[in-house]
Amino acid sequence: MTFEYTENMLHDEDDASDASSDVTELEEYDFPDHFFERDGRLFHSHGSLPYPLPADGPEQARLNNIHKILRDTVESHYLGPVTEVLGDARTRQKRVLDLCTGTGRWPMDMARLFPRVKIYGLDIVPIATRRPLRHVQFEIHDITKRFRWSNGTMDFIHARNIGLAVTNYPELLREVARLLRPGGLFFSGEIGRTIDFAHGSSFDLARQAPHARSFFQVVNRSLELRHLAPIADRIPGFIQQCHQFTVPTIQTFHIPVGDWHSNPVMRRVGRMYLAALKDFAESLKPMLREARMTQHEIDTLVTGFIEDIEHVPGLVGVYHTAWARKL
Repeated sequence: MTFEYTENMLHDEDDASDASSDVTELEEYDFPDHFFERDGRLFHSHGSLPYPLPADGPEQARLNNIHKILRDTVESHYLGPVTEVLGDARTRQKRVLDLCTGTGRWPMDMARLFPRVKIYGLDIVPIATRRPLRHVQFEIHDITKRFRWSNGTMDFIHARNIGLAVTNYPELLREVARLLRPGGLFFSGEIGRTIDFAHGSSFDLARQAPHARSFFQVVNRSLELRHLAPIADRIPGFIQQCHQFTVPTIQTFHIPVGDWHSNPVMRRVGRMYLAALKDFAESLKPMLREARMTQHEIDTLVTGFIEDIEHVPGLVGVYHTAWARKL
């Protein structure tokens, strides 16, 4: 089931207000109100939110693949002192908040690892499973707005690949800091909006994969028209500038594109990521049309991008992660 918060009210941190009259369950007939169709794809209907990608079946499949890719790349569902933060849930209810939860795979997987923890997943559209585990709750919420919970309610806030939904990350961090208990954990993970070569490679992207490079340049210019600047490698600086967190721990991971990697697991990851990038390019076509590119220009851009990522070995995506604790 999915819930919608209907009033601009805060709730007591100890009751979580799961059954409050201000959080109402969506009925099946409510779901179409959250979507509209354009160019044969289904998009969110919240006009003020800049998120540019569809919310239909093909895009949901891509999100599920990205979840598996990141799990296998990091070799875990989480980084940082999560077990310490969420341990000993018998003394009080521990709570986790997942921002831009999408299909809800991460909250559901975490709920199996931490069965005593209450986990909330927020998204602008109701595309998560309608049959969550008992201690998982999905809610509709625009994460650029104030959250419904009281100060110091959450133990862990997870923000993975939210960069296409947030135009002011420092402002979001202030709200995250408000929600976290002292000692609570914030995690950010963002796949950079570019492509690179693996460590140790002497290849030059401009010469070896010019179409892939051009693709991301064009996409980023179009996204900046929506005030969505690339921020993946800037988030640790935002965390420090907030002055409400410990010094962030930073890790980056390379995600192979294609099956060139020597490790069998990473070869499988690379094949999945290649497919996900193709789907990403397809999902961006409506946005590129909005940016007044012709269909021929879009087809040429995407075809060249796919040609490069299919045939140039050594390409990687970069997954930028940072975690810090609330002071």
